[in-house]
Amino acid sequence: MQFYCPNFNICYTFFVVIDWRSLIFNAFWIVGLAVLLAAFSYHYWEAGQERRPLREQLSRPSFSRLFWISFTFITVGLAGTSQRLWETAIWLLFVIVSVAYTFKFSLK
Repeated sequence: MQFYCPNFNICYTFFVVIDWRSLIFNAFWIVGLAVLLAAFSYHYWEAGQERRPLREQLSRPSFSRLFWISFTFITVGLAGTSQRLWETAIWLLFVIVSVAYTFKFSLK
């Protein structure tokens, strides 16, 4: 399959200007933060509806599962956007920990 472009300079500029790797890794941490915000917001609302303390609501497995899933997305994104090797290594350790906790809370 061959890519057709009527004006080569415009198509070349489009693919060169966008840093796709950075775009993908930044999307990971943005989606992770969005999931975390949505989970917190929902559980805050649910605590108010059920007249429960927020701390009790946030200790439930439904929030813990979403927290660790979102933390996994955030750490993958931050590992991918790190500039130094030691930063990447630290974020990858966080990725491993968050994946382990994600599986731990998914099995409950």
